Amino acid sequence: MTDDKIKLVSTEFSRRKKDVLTAYVLCIFFWFAGVHKFYLLRPTEGILYISLVSAGILSFLSGFFFFHFIDILKASFIIFLITFVFLLYDVITLWKQVERTNDKIYAEIFEKITGQPYQ
Repeated sequence: MTDDKIKLVSTEFSRRKKDVLTAYVLCIFFWFAGVHKFYLLRPTEGILYISLVSAGILSFLSGFFFFHFIDILKASFIIFLITFVFLLYDVITLWKQVERTNDKIYAEIFEKITGQPYQ
Protein backbone atom coordinates (compact mmCIF):
# COMPACT_ATOMS: atom_id res chain seq x y z
CA MET A 1 0.00 0.00 0.00
CA THR A 2 1.43 3.36 -1.00
CA ASP A 3 1.60 6.58 0.96
CA ASP A 4 -0.60 8.21 -1.68
CA LYS A 5 -3.41 5.76 -0.94
CA ILE A 6 -3.07 6.31 2.80
CA LYS A 7 -3.21 10.09 2.29
CA LEU A 8 -6.22 9.67 0.04
CA VAL A 9 -7.97 7.53 2.68
CA SER A 10 -7.17 10.11 5.34
CA THR A 11 -8.37 13.01 3.20
CA GLU A 12 -11.60 11.30 2.23
CA PHE A 13 -12.26 10.25 5.83
CA SER A 14 -11.74 13.78 7.15
CA ARG A 15 -14.26 14.97 4.58
CA ARG A 16 -16.92 12.36 5.43
CA LYS A 17 -16.48 11.75 9.16
CA LYS A 18 -19.22 12.66 11.61
CA ASP A 19 -18.80 15.13 14.46
CA VAL A 20 -19.96 14.47 18.03
CA LEU A 21 -20.96 18.09 18.66
CA THR A 22 -23.05 18.20 15.50
CA ALA A 23 -24.76 14.95 16.47
CA TYR A 24 -25.63 16.32 19.92
CA VAL A 25 -26.92 19.61 18.53
CA LEU A 26 -29.15 17.74 16.08
CA CYS A 27 -30.29 15.40 18.86
CA ILE A 28 -31.19 18.22 21.23
CA PHE A 29 -32.95 20.52 18.78
CA PHE A 30 -34.42 18.08 16.25
CA TRP A 31 -34.94 14.92 18.32
CA PHE A 32 -38.60 14.72 17.30
CA ALA A 33 -37.61 14.20 13.66
CA GLY A 34 -34.73 11.81 14.39
CA VAL A 35 -32.35 14.04 12.44
CA HIS A 36 -29.39 12.89 14.52
CA LYS A 37 -30.04 9.32 13.39
CA PHE A 38 -30.14 10.33 9.73
CA TYR A 39 -26.87 12.24 10.32
CA LEU A 40 -25.32 9.03 11.69
CA LEU A 41 -26.44 7.13 8.57
CA ARG A 42 -29.13 5.20 10.45
CA PRO A 43 -32.30 6.09 8.55
CA THR A 44 -34.34 3.21 10.00
CA GLU A 45 -33.87 4.57 13.52
CA GLY A 46 -34.66 8.09 12.28
CA ILE A 47 -37.91 6.83 10.78
CA LEU A 48 -38.65 5.11 14.10
CA TYR A 49 -38.35 8.47 15.89
CA ILE A 50 -40.66 10.14 13.37
CA SER A 51 -43.16 7.29 13.67
CA LEU A 52 -43.19 7.28 17.47
CA VAL A 53 -43.59 11.04 17.75
CA SER A 54 -46.30 11.09 15.09
CA ALA A 55 -48.18 8.23 16.73
CA GLY A 56 -47.90 9.93 20.12
CA ILE A 57 -49.19 13.24 18.81
CA LEU A 58 -52.04 11.64 16.85
CA SER A 59 -53.15 9.51 19.77
CA PHE A 60 -52.94 12.47 22.15
CA LEU A 61 -54.99 14.69 19.85
CA SER A 62 -57.60 12.02 19.25
CA GLY A 63 -57.83 11.38 22.99
CA PHE A 64 -57.96 15.10 23.70
CA PHE A 65 -60.81 15.81 21.29
CA PHE A 66 -62.77 12.69 22.20
CA PHE A 67 -62.90 12.91 25.98
CA HIS A 68 -64.32 9.43 26.49
CA PHE A 69 -61.19 7.88 24.99
CA ILE A 70 -59.07 8.00 28.14
CA ASP A 71 -57.38 4.78 27.03
CA ILE A 72 -56.07 6.58 23.96
CA LEU A 73 -54.56 9.23 26.22
CA LYS A 74 -52.89 6.45 28.19
CA ALA A 75 -51.55 5.00 24.95
CA SER A 76 -50.12 8.36 23.91
CA PHE A 77 -48.43 8.65 27.31
CA ILE A 78 -46.83 5.23 26.83
CA ILE A 79 -45.68 6.16 23.32
CA PHE A 80 -44.11 9.39 24.60
CA LEU A 81 -42.48 7.46 27.44
CA ILE A 82 -40.92 5.00 24.98
CA THR A 83 -39.70 7.91 22.86
CA PHE A 84 -38.21 9.57 25.95
CA VAL A 85 -36.34 6.36 26.83
CA PHE A 86 -34.90 6.20 23.30
CA LEU A 87 -33.92 9.86 23.51
CA LEU A 88 -32.31 9.42 26.92
CA TYR A 89 -30.34 6.45 25.60
CA ASP A 90 -29.20 8.52 22.62
CA VAL A 91 -28.11 11.45 24.80
CA ILE A 92 -26.04 9.12 26.97
CA THR A 93 -24.49 7.05 24.17
CA LEU A 94 -24.41 9.40 21.19
CA TRP A 95 -20.65 9.93 21.36
CA LYS A 96 -20.12 6.17 21.06
CA GLN A 97 -22.61 5.95 18.19
CA VAL A 98 -20.59 8.63 16.37
CA GLU A 99 -17.40 6.61 16.93
CA ARG A 100 -19.00 3.46 15.50
CA THR A 101 -20.32 5.36 12.49
CA ASN A 102 -16.88 6.86 11.88
CA ASP A 103 -15.29 3.41 12.15
CA LYS A 104 -17.68 2.11 9.50
CA ILE A 105 -17.03 5.11 7.26
CA TYR A 106 -13.25 4.68 7.59
CA ALA A 107 -13.43 0.95 6.85
CA GLU A 108 -15.60 1.57 3.79
CA ILE A 109 -13.22 4.23 2.44
CA PHE A 110 -10.15 2.11 3.21
CA GLU A 111 -11.55 -0.95 1.44
CA LYS A 112 -12.71 1.06 -1.57
CA ILE A 113 -9.42 2.88 -2.11
CA THR A 114 -6.92 0.15 -1.21
CA GLY A 115 -8.89 -2.86 -2.34
CA GLN A 116 -7.89 -4.62 0.88
CA PRO A 117 -10.08 -5.55 3.83
CA TYR A 118 -9.82 -3.23 6.81
CA GLN A 119 -8.79 -4.87 10.06
